[in-house]
Amino acid sequence: MKKAFLTFALGVITTTISLAQDNKKQNIDATYICEMKLDYDQTMKNVPTEYRAQVGPMLKAELDAGVFMTYFFKSNSKTSTFVLEQKVGNAQTQGGMIAQQMAAFDNKPTYKDFTATPNMYYKEVDLGAKQYLIKDVIPDYKWKISREKTEIAGYQATKAEGVMMDSIKVVAWYAPSIPVKDGPTSLAGLPGLIVKAEFEANGATMIYTLKELNISDKELKVTLPNKGEVVTQDGFMKAMKELQEKYKEMMGSGVDTK
Repeated sequence: MKKAFLTFALGVITTTISLAQDNKKQNIDATYICEMKLDYDQTMKNVPTEYRAQVGPMLKAELDAGVFMTYFFKSNSKTSTFVLEQKVGNAQTQGGMIAQQMAAFDNKPTYKDFTATPNMYYKEVDLGAKQYLIKDVIPDYKWKISREKTEIAGYQATKAEGVMMDSIKVVAWYAPSIPVKDGPTSLAGLPGLIVKAEFEANGATMIYTLKELNISDKELKVTLPNKGEVVTQDGFMKAMKELQEKYKEMMGSGVDTK
């Protein structure tokens, strides 16, 4: 059952991580909720035929209940981290199949360094047998700011639309009152903290929404990672494509990957 969702989880993680600060010091400690929306029929097409009878009911129950994950964001206005909450305990407290597979692969933080020129982001990826360190320039999302406004987590937010990976539309809401040009995953570059973002990733709709935020003058230290094979985003995507093909071949030949 684990291998049935292995290539799916890899695809989502690959997309989502592909996916200049003001001088004013802002130490931020925030919590985001990520909602993942999936179409049941489309998702079942990725499950081998022999597993569908077993996986189908559990998958449907999980999707009907909703797939939600908690992320923690920390920023000192110069560097930041964004990491998935790692739960411990039995399978119930850890969520369903999809949430558990996402937790298994997105188990390391995403870092951003706004002191570097150009601004950089880092992403640790631990695949067990091999560790990668993605080190690349924070993308230019070609943001277009609109006049549309709303309130999110108690903050007035302005809507903006951008593009990631050349073709994936990103809808973001940022809070001008929080002058940190940062946000969830690798998103950045708007004149205020991104408090909500939505985009498509490997057939799934990913929605990151700020739940709570604390701002203080307490010093926050962020140590950038240095372990793993250093690759660019493109290099990592190439490696993941090769790995996905390998798993497909193993699944097709009946080899168990658990």
